[in-house]
Amino acid sequence: MEDVVIYGAGGLGSQVLDILMQAGRYRPVAYLDSNPDKHGTTHAGLPVEGGLGEIDRLRTAGTRHVIIAIGDNLTRAAHAEMLQTHGMELVSAIHPLASISPSAKVAGHVIIDARVSICVHAQIARHAVLSAGVIAEHDNVIGVSAFLGPAVRLAGGVTVEDFARLEIGASVIPGRKVGCGAHVQAGAVVISDVPAEMRASGIPAAATQRVAS
Repeated sequence: MEDVVIYGAGGLGSQVLDILMQAGRYRPVAYLDSNPDKHGTTHAGLPVEGGLGEIDRLRTAGTRHVIIAIGDNLTRAAHAEMLQTHGMELVSAIHPLASISPSAKVAGHVIIDARVSICVHAQIARHAVLSAGVIAEHDNVIGVSAFLGPAVRLAGGVTVEDFARLEIGASVIPGRKVGCGAHVQAGAVVISDVPAEMRASGIPAAATQRVAS
């Protein structure tokens, strides 16, 4: 079993630790975090050893695997690319109770929690997060660093573009698209495409506000 560092000592970091422990493929040994107030503390029983400045030391000591547990989509992707340039290998956290069709295509460095269902011919891009209970039906396309909150339901043929975010309990009917960087609020029901960088809410969902930059 190989050692892995979790970057992000917060709620998502705790979830990733739990997934890794249950999956049993990697051995979590420490957290890293950009917040200096957390350095030298412990989180979920593991030490928070520092920030990006610790990467070269860890790699030299033999810990080359890392997973980014940061909820913000842009930050997660940026940190992932940065750590790769430092020679770290990005790994995935996939819960043993997730169901993934053999015909689905799941890229590297994803977080897939318990009771997620990824159905036939679905595609999940790198840095994506699928929280507990997500249903990604047949022929879904989930883009780079997209975030699906708990119990999100995507019917068949849905596209969630890069950096989009769907909050807890949001649903999308068949064949619709959630645009790049769009934000679908909790409990919304999407029955028409959500434009890029727009915030949508309600039943049915209406996109009336741009996502704050």
